[in-house]
Amino acid sequence: MAEGKYNLRIIDENRIPLSSGVKDYTGIAFVTVIVCIIIALLIMYYLWFRNHKKRIVELSVMGINGGKIDLEGMKDVSIFHPIRTIRFETELENQVVAGTANSI
Repeated sequence: MAEGKYNLRIIDENRIPLSSGVKDYTGIAFVTVIVCIIIALLIMYYLWFRNHKKRIVELSVMGINGGKIDLEGMKDVSIFHPIRTIRFETELENQVVAGTANSI
């Protein structure tokens, strides 16, 4: 190799055509990421709630033959009350199991 032979390019400090300029996009990118995360969390919560609601319906149908099922707490089942929904699902599951055990 020959030493001392370099190919140098001189870059001018002039404005580059079609460049983005000096505008800072970090604020817009941050807001976009936060909005996307919130939308993803809402979709995951909806799918979670839908699965529990489906399970409640399945337990209600199972309990028809197994014994007396109290559906009074069904008014508490809503997308805005996840703890009440889980509590109602657990109570309904216990009632179905108790009804099945009594019928054996």
